[in-house]
Amino acid sequence: MELILIDSGLVNKAGHHYVLAKTVSGALARRKLRYRIFGLSGLDTSIAAEIGAIPHFSRSAYECVEFSRIEKRLRSFAAIFRGAPAGGSPFSERQTWKQLNETFEGDLEALPADVWHKDNLIVVMTITQNQILGLVRFLRARPRDRAPRVVCNLMLPPSFLSWGAVSAHGEKFYRAAFRLAAPLIGRVLFFTVENEAMRTLYRKDFGLQTHILPIPFDASGPERTMEGRVRVGFFGDSRYDKGFHLLPRAIELCRRDGLDAEFIVQIHNSGWTQHTIEAEAALRALKGVRLLEGVLSSEDYAAWTGRTDVMLLPHDPVTFGMRASGIFTESVAAGRPVVASRGTFAGTSVENNQVEGEVFAPHTSEALAAAIARLMPRLPACKARAAERAQDFARSHSPGAYIDVLLAHAKT
Repeated sequence: MELILIDSGLVNKAGHHYVLAKTVSGALARRKLRYRIFGLSGLDTSIAAEIGAIPHFSRSAYECVEFSRIEKRLRSFAAIFRGAPAGGSPFSERQTWKQLNETFEGDLEALPADVWHKDNLIVVMTITQNQILGLVRFLRARPRDRAPRVVCNLMLPPSFLSWGAVSAHGEKFYRAAFRLAAPLIGRVLFFTVENEAMRTLYRKDFGLQTHILPIPFDASGPERTMEGRVRVGFFGDSRYDKGFHLLPRAIELCRRDGLDAEFIVQIHNSGWTQHTIEAEAALRALKGVRLLEGVLSSEDYAAWTGRTDVMLLPHDPVTFGMRASGIFTESVAAGRPVVASRGTFAGTSVENNQVEGEVFAPHTSEALAAAIARLMPRLPACKARAAERAQDFARSHSPGAYIDVLLAHAKT
């Protein structure tokens, strides 16, 4: 048996795709299990050299497709009748879904023939509405008695769109794919999610049974002590759905109220929306904020997060929803309290006393600043309780635990 790891979002060292691929490949190598990883065609050559990933897929899982020429004309006509200019995103959810599924199906067909050996285990590490139909059509066209088992991780809710809006058609697209996949599900096709909330969502809304696949990472304990100023950090992509736009005003309010804290903010891919572009400019105008520019190496990322006392997770409860976060998992396993939005998985975990930190609502800069201020007097006690829980949490989210869940789906 060989594990075939498929990730059309793996292209560079930014974000969770690289960290996940590096962590899982290392764990597989230590177990002496055969594997191959297929990433995007424009894959960073250093990743290929480091973990043996193979460039292959034509389009990223997060690529956005604009409205067709006919659709643009129809939108213009509709705007004229409304008496208002056509607004909103230039990207078409339907065109993105159609084109990316077609491309993904073709890219699966173009994989080396031995990938589809019946004894292999295929793992689609992240799948969205823009790949799932293409995968199902591809599998249905193959002889079922010679098909390998395929495990797909539903990392994202049906409401997700890569340009930050809330999906209007996602539920319909997923429902159509699951209906077409019905003869395959539980036989050659299996689905995982990353937490109980996502498991409940897919069971209630689609009648789909899933297994929990915990996000793995290379666990490292925190380097920080409570000596000196408290360090409050925001890491990852500077996206609207991750609450990046809330930071400038929240930090300004904390400063105004005399909060003795140092803020560390990673700025990467802030050009998604006008809100995040403006937020970046506002952050650069603030004094006393340490900005980390662009992609961080895994070593730099570990070093900076290790120096951080509190992790900010101001994810939008609507557009980010209940999906898991690698930064959240790393923080909890390192014994680091978080400040999280109510209505997200991180926020719910805090409210259920499963994780140490503070929750805020509504999703505004003012509420975020108030939550940071509320946490400060409790921080020493929070850190002590978080450290007690960290070891057990890290064990349950280890690379080994991740691999064990996958191997449970392999043919025996």
